[in-house]
Amino acid sequence: MTRKAFSWVALMCCAILVPGSAPTAQAAGRKPSDLLAIAKEVGKVTGVIDGDTIQVTIDNKPYTVRYIGIDAPALNECYGAQARAANAALVQGQTVRLQNDVNEYDASGQYLLRYVYLLNGTMTSESLAGNGYAPAVASSPNIKNQGTINDFEAQARTARKGGWSACGWKSTVVKAPGTCVTIPAEILAEPGPRPAEVNNLKDGECLTILKAANVEGPEWSGQFIYHPAGTQLKLADMYVRWKDAIVMITIDENGTALAHVVKDSYWKPRWGKPPSPDQVPGSRRVYPQPLERDSGQPEMLQIPDPRTWLFRGVGNDTYEALVDVFVYKSGEMRAIYKGISDQLR
Repeated sequence: MTRKAFSWVALMCCAILVPGSAPTAQAAGRKPSDLLAIAKEVGKVTGVIDGDTIQVTIDNKPYTVRYIGIDAPALNECYGAQARAANAALVQGQTVRLQNDVNEYDASGQYLLRYVYLLNGTMTSESLAGNGYAPAVASSPNIKNQGTINDFEAQARTARKGGWSACGWKSTVVKAPGTCVTIPAEILAEPGPRPAEVNNLKDGECLTILKAANVEGPEWSGQFIYHPAGTQLKLADMYVRWKDAIVMITIDENGTALAHVVKDSYWKPRWGKPPSPDQVPGSRRVYPQPLERDSGQPEMLQIPDPRTWLFRGVGNDTYEALVDVFVYKSGEMRAIYKGISDQLR
């Protein structure tokens, strides 16, 4: 689909909303309070042009804003009217928060490029993609939240929602040769079987782990090399993942491998002693702990708490990975909190 021109006649004919056309609100785990840090601009939606373009007043100045991360069909294309109606039902007249990426404007200089959020935490690009009103389309370098938007598209595509059924859309979310596939950190941290996104990777392939702005911490991303369980490798800065957890491993200046386990910190009242900041209920801390050898099987390297075998020594400082491994290549690494399983609390 190409970026589109529009006419006021087309806008008027599509202005009537179809009952039930509003997308289901989807906030990707965001709370309204999270928006204060990630989307500082505030605007009022004064008009809806199509499925991914709106008119907004910011500081009493009018702007035309185009959503980052999706490309809704033009009004004269299949599902274009439905996408525009859904967008209008979502944002018309609403106060919204806006988050920028690398580029302020599109190539023409006419459209302000933004991720737009409702005050309940819903990102419009995620909601429209997740309900089948627009395919996800990455516009490099503006890919800060692309991983999660792609994930919402995948849900709609799998369920054959909206244009995926009505128009036979073809997804553009594919890994081009020589590039890294993007996987949200939240998907990797979800306990359970190996995520489908990881099942599609081959040993030695590159991936970008993207942690979008969310309740659990700041935005960051980095590139990693994937190695499945059974691969032989040297210990390095990496993430390890099994069905119950994902943990960051780093090598300190002494060559010691440290597991960075994120745990909740709970304050137990003590007479006359106030809690320290890290003991406030609901707060979290990162606890680095050296990997240790199993006393019964010294070739096995494990996390002390919870005791989990990660590697089997095979000699010459080489180990067989007993879990999936994501070796750091470039970018950032942060300890990831799962927040679901009790395994790492």
